[in-house]
Order: sequence, then C-alpha cells, then structure tokens
Amino acid sequence: MSLLQPGSVAPDFTALASDGQSYHLRRLLQESRVLLVFYPGNNTPG
Repeated sequence: MSLLQPGSVAPDFTALASDGQSYHLRRLLQESRVLLVFYPGNNTPG
C-alpha cells in the first residue's frame, strides 16, 4: 500500500483511541467531517 497524499480519501478502518474507545471511520463520517492527523509516538526510534 502506498502513502496517502494530503487531501486524498482515507481507507476505512477501526482504531483504538487513547480514551479506550474504538472508533470506526465509516461511522464517524456519517455523523460529521473527520480530520486525521498521524504523528510518531513518544517511544518511536528517531
């Protein structure tokens, strides 16, 4: 799979968030707009 470019459509996925809840992209998009931001975690090797 190639990297997503800014402005492209994200594939559908479910993710576990820091609040312990699972979020499903398709369901969120039915309710509102979604902004996805990805960043390296604190323990990611540099």
